[in-house]
Amino acid sequence: MKFKYQGLLSGLLGWMILLGNFSGPVWGQDTNQTEPQMDVGVSTIDITPESPIRLAGYGARNKNPSEGILHRLNAKSLAFGRDDQGPSILITVDLVGIPAIITKNVTERIEEKTGIAASNLVICASHTHGGPEVGNLLNILQYRGASFSDSLLRLDELLEISRYTDRLTDQLVEVALASLEERAPALVSWGQGNMGFAKNRRTAGGPVDQSFPLMKITDPTGKLKAVLVNYACHGTTLEGSVNQIHGDWMGEAQLMIESNHPGTVAMVAIGCGADANPHPRGKIKHMRMHAQEVMENVDQLLSSKLQPITQPPVGKIKWIKLPFNHIPSVSELIVQTEDNTVKGYYARLALDRIARGQEIPRELSYPVQTWTFGNEMAMVNLAGEVVVDYSLRLKKEIGAEKLWINAYANDVPCYIASCRVIREGGYEAESSMYYYDKPSPFVEEVEDLIIGTVHELLPASF
Repeated sequence: MKFKYQGLLSGLLGWMILLGNFSGPVWGQDTNQTEPQMDVGVSTIDITPESPIRLAGYGARNKNPSEGILHRLNAKSLAFGRDDQGPSILITVDLVGIPAIITKNVTERIEEKTGIAASNLVICASHTHGGPEVGNLLNILQYRGASFSDSLLRLDELLEISRYTDRLTDQLVEVALASLEERAPALVSWGQGNMGFAKNRRTAGGPVDQSFPLMKITDPTGKLKAVLVNYACHGTTLEGSVNQIHGDWMGEAQLMIESNHPGTVAMVAIGCGADANPHPRGKIKHMRMHAQEVMENVDQLLSSKLQPITQPPVGKIKWIKLPFNHIPSVSELIVQTEDNTVKGYYARLALDRIARGQEIPRELSYPVQTWTFGNEMAMVNLAGEVVVDYSLRLKKEIGAEKLWINAYANDVPCYIASCRVIREGGYEAESSMYYYDKPSPFVEEVEDLIIGTVHELLPASF
């Protein structure tokens, strides 16, 4: 009898549609259940150093290895799409940066095992200043209070950094492959909120990007599986006096989100916040205050109507050349060695290389990567410590409502200053380059080179 009445009702509905008198949903349709699904896999792995290790991020930190653990560090991976769609992998790491050589080794091993190309894999660092040195900022470790030492690192320190970096590559491959294995139908959506603790550290009241994009991944029943968020702010709430391993506000926020949503994997990437510091800063209570703001914004966005993402990303990547403004001669470097700052230390390193028959590089090889999720969202992945002008300009030219920008992605070779910042000078434009073992600031045209490449890689619909 039940099926008889259903058939009768279906027939009546059919006649009503034909007569143009029915505009409601199809009988029995549940809009939540019919929302397009995408295969997504989530995985996490602990990458906390097994032994005390020199921490990266602060030249003023003492030269002792780490003393205890405030947060455990993790790498977390999202795998998008079925095999026949060409899957993509996004990894976040609780580290100050990810060197290009590690990204290259991870990508090559994953491509060999799965066929996934470099364009469809991105590794985003949180830029915590409480993580181990991984080879980005070794010059900082030569700082000895008032000067820079020409002596090598102690052998035990060098060996521990080498062991950690070698093991990290294996762990990143492992977590990426695990996320591929965990793929299952999921609902993916995204939206943007705003936060307020990032402050421009170069100029009071200077530009910042306060946008807070969030990606939500649930299973088909709506159970939360993962949350990926992004904010353009340095991981420098805790200062160099804290010699414990920690993830700063990004690590604390992940713990809060996962505690508030049991069974969920929380992931944090960083936007163009190279010239922004958290405010206030300096104490653990400040770190927890910022993490609380992140968690509250997450909960607000999770309860709001988000934009569905129905297609896995299509990735593109292009390596471009960013020219340095000046390549010093040997005579200039000799004079520069008298400088008792990092600039003099760089000069001594450069002279050593020249004496060994090597050349000073004239340009930086720089990766620009885009991921487009259909026409619903474009994700731009930029390497390095990218200042806020890049984000603000891209959002103005492309449209903030469809744009997500990750910095510290795939490589952290140095600061990526804008034309404005290069003209102004200062730490982000000049002195930071010597910490990163670079010969000089960039030419002003690097901003147009990078922005132009993003436009080139994105489809016309953006």
